[in-house]
Amino acid sequence: MSQVETARATGVVLTAATRWEASPLRAGLRLRPAGRGMWIGRIGIRAVTLLKTGMGAPSAASALSRLDLGDAAPSLIVSAGFAGALQDDLRTGDLVAEQLTPCPQAAKSLESAAIGVRLVVRFGRIQHSDVVLTKSCEKLECGRRTGALAVDMESAAIRAWARQHGLPALAVRVILDEAARDLPRDLPAGDSPLSLGFYAATHPLAWPRLAALWPLQRRAASALTSTMRAFLEAL
Repeated sequence: MSQVETARATGVVLTAATRWEASPLRAGLRLRPAGRGMWIGRIGIRAVTLLKTGMGAPSAASALSRLDLGDAAPSLIVSAGFAGALQDDLRTGDLVAEQLTPCPQAAKSLESAAIGVRLVVRFGRIQHSDVVLTKSCEKLECGRRTGALAVDMESAAIRAWARQHGLPALAVRVILDEAARDLPRDLPAGDSPLSLGFYAATHPLAWPRLAALWPLQRRAASALTSTMRAFLEAL
């Protein structure tokens, strides 16, 4: 099946920014490669396409432009992945969501799916940022100023694309870093081996703090994958 045929045939498009988000989803949903950062498969009666976008709104918009909707638009777009908490009562592994464009039935299905995997989803604003908020004071101030639950770098682009095409869209994000946790400064620009190798060579003192995120990442990835499988089955 070609990439154009994949986009036309799919029922749900999931987007994930990095390989740390996309890889667990690909494995947990048992999707097969379709080329250029796409994987396809079925969950129940739903055809599913997973699109790895890269980090940030420009990368997400560029990746979405590769989808030729043809005559059969997806029934739902889901911005899936991790987010940073902006409220101090959110913990790593907690689930937050926002209707990027109106999709009340999908939101109801997500609530039911979360209960099934022993999570509670909190609906609210997910704030956009062009950069990773690495300082706890930045995250807490942003939360106070905007009232948002969490922050990410791609959902705004998914919202704009969905509005352009008149499609329902939902952001489903699992908290990775809590609001009170500082992150290493100048995080890697990408998730390729080259980017990570360059970061390791130029930021040796940041590795202990970065390594401390790995168990949090595994916890968040597990919550994301189980939630998305249950959600797709519940749609």
